[in-house]
Amino acid sequence: MRSKTILITVAATLAAQFATAQSQSWEKLIVPGLSYRMEVDFALPRVIHAFRYVPGSGKVFSAPELAGSQVFVPDNDTKGREPLTRTMESVGALAGVNADFFPWTGDPIGMMVRKGELISLPYQKRSSFSWGAGYFACGPVETTLALQLNNSLKTIDLLNAEVGDNQLGLFTPVAASARSSVDGIYAVLSTEDILKPSGVVQTKVELITPDLKSAAVKPGQMVLVGTGNQKGAVSSLSVGQSLSIRTVSQGADFTKALHTIGGGPRLISGGKPAMDLAAEGIQPSFSTTMHPRTAIGSTKDGDIWFVVVEGRQAMSRGATLDELTAIMQGLGCVEAMNLDGGGSSTLALGGLVVNRPSDKGIERAICNSLLLFGELPEPAPDTAYVIKGAPKVSEGTSASFAVIDSKGERVSLSKVIWAAQGSGWIDQSGTLRTLGVGKATVSAWIGGRVVSVDIEVTPNDPGGK
Repeated sequence: MRSKTILITVAATLAAQFATAQSQSWEKLIVPGLSYRMEVDFALPRVIHAFRYVPGSGKVFSAPELAGSQVFVPDNDTKGREPLTRTMESVGALAGVNADFFPWTGDPIGMMVRKGELISLPYQKRSSFSWGAGYFACGPVETTLALQLNNSLKTIDLLNAEVGDNQLGLFTPVAASARSSVDGIYAVLSTEDILKPSGVVQTKVELITPDLKSAAVKPGQMVLVGTGNQKGAVSSLSVGQSLSIRTVSQGADFTKALHTIGGGPRLISGGKPAMDLAAEGIQPSFSTTMHPRTAIGSTKDGDIWFVVVEGRQAMSRGATLDELTAIMQGLGCVEAMNLDGGGSSTLALGGLVVNRPSDKGIERAICNSLLLFGELPEPAPDTAYVIKGAPKVSEGTSASFAVIDSKGERVSLSKVIWAAQGSGWIDQSGTLRTLGVGKATVSAWIGGRVVSVDIEVTPNDPGGK
């Protein structure tokens, strides 16, 4: 009962702090074509973070990315996953958000297409979000991957995912390694093509090896793996034989879509709620329970919203999928899809995590992400920033913070994006509210630079001693 008592006490304290206003929102320009938005609803309570991306405006562009830029990373404790900010740093992204669900490996559960290359197959009837120059599509996609043997087609079950018993799988160089849970027959294929959502890849058999569970996949290669009753499909091949691998995708126009990310369920289609849990194989409890959530959506004007709803915390309860649908509609989205949520929900700007991940503020290692790239103006070489405010704040109270530049002048709030972890949270006015006794780290992003300061949240003394 002690944890419930603490939560009730914190919630009551926050309610008193929020009594002055029921809701607030801020939107701040990062660079032309990209802005950050924060919404706070004190009555629920709920906190929302979002990036608005305007394709074709400024020099900002978007792309999905794999953790480590490949599916499987050898000798990696997380089996190919990594925190969002690490992925962003490695590829030089300006901003990003977590993307698809994952089976605790680097393989996305749903569909993934990056720069026209098919990386992962759709999962059952789950939705995907596809986009390209002036094109957006949201909904279920079906992809057939097959090996052409003489005049017949042999379905390939898996792409860049660990092959189980009695399965046929294909691995491309982006996987880095081919894997099976049981011994299989591995055929190394040479090719100069990349695998696309729809098309034909010509390959030649270079090597056939039995009784393997793993093998490297090098550039210019693909590896076909057969296990159990599917071994014969591989053992029947011969070295030097030419093979065709065919893909057919339906549900989006892949002559226009350059990128695709999986998730589900679809929330909005044609401007109207369009959630169909049964069709996408999702349990009703997943929809009705309040969780941290991540979503992507597009407006009729072509803007794309990347959204994270805080959850499982005193200052933000999370959202049901119906509530998430309403949030995306409120942002003007006519198409929208749910992405992986819970402890995976992360929205970051540069190296700064703007939201508060529900795993005690610690970033979860994820399999892939949606990234935004752009150029920041170069700051003057002698420019430096510090955060000014009270070094100690009493529990149950609030305090204001500001960013001061090297000339001693206050930086405009429109140029500062605030974040906080630990025992306090902060809104975009620079107001810190406490969540309990302990340390709160307050951070500010200003033109690509991040400064931080630790604040001590002290016990409240009702007697005023």
